[in-house]
Amino acid sequence: MRFTRFFLILLSLAGVCAAQTQAAPAAGSKDAAKAQSTTSASQGAAKPESPKVAVDAAKVTGSTFESQYFKFTYQLPKDWKAMDDAARVASNRELLKEDAAAAATPISIPRKASSKTPVKSVVQPPAPARYSLMAAGPNGIDSLASPVLPRINIWAHSRVPPLDQPLDNVQLIITGKHTTVLTPPQEMVLNGTKWARAQLVTPGGDYHSRYVIELGDYLVGFDFWASSEREMVEISDTIKSVKFN
Repeated sequence: MRFTRFFLILLSLAGVCAAQTQAAPAAGSKDAAKAQSTTSASQGAAKPESPKVAVDAAKVTGSTFESQYFKFTYQLPKDWKAMDDAARVASNRELLKEDAAAAATPISIPRKASSKTPVKSVVQPPAPARYSLMAAGPNGIDSLASPVLPRINIWAHSRVPPLDQPLDNVQLIITGKHTTVLTPPQEMVLNGTKWARAQLVTPGGDYHSRYVIELGDYLVGFDFWASSEREMVEISDTIKSVKFN
C-alpha cells in the first residue's frame, strides 16, 4: 500500500513537471517573438537613410566659402561676391550632360590616301566628371564662362588615370603655345597639406595661378585670374586661408 501511494505521488509530480516544461517554451516563444518584433522596429527607426551630399554642394556665407562634400572652408577677398549657387549647379549639370554625350559619340580615325583599310570608328574614353564649386569676383560672376578679371574659380575633377595627380594637372596648363611660365610646376605644403602649383601668363595677357590638391577620388583646384602679376599674387595668397574640417 505504501509503495502504491509513493508511486502515485511520483506520477503526479512527473505530470506537473511535464506541464510546466511544455508551457515554458510556449510562453518563451511568444515573448521572444514579441521582443524580436520590438527590436526590429526600434532598429528600423534608429537607422534612417542619411541624405547624400552632392559633389558640388557648397555655399558662401559672408566672405566664407564652405564645401560640404570636401569639408573645407576658404576666405574670399574682402567684399568679393560669388556666383549664384543655383545657377552654378545648373551649369554643372549641363556640363556633365555635354561631356557624357561627347564620350558616347564615336569618332572616325582617318586613313592614309594609299590605304585600303576601312575607316575605323572608336568611342572616346569618358572624360573626368567636372564640377564648379565656386566662381567669384569683386562685382560678382554671371556665368562660369565669364572672362571678368580678377576672378577666382574653385573646381573639382574626378581623377582619371594616367593624368590623375595634382602635379600632372598643373603641368598641363603650361603646355600651351605662347604661354609665359612665371612659376614652373612644383609641389608645396600649405597648413600641413601638399599642393601642386604653377603660375603663368596666357597668350592673351591674363595672369593665372593654379593650386591643386588631391582629395579622395577628386582633384580640387583653385584658379586665380588677374590682369597683373601683383594682383595675381595678392589674391592667390588667400589660398593660405583654406582649412579642412
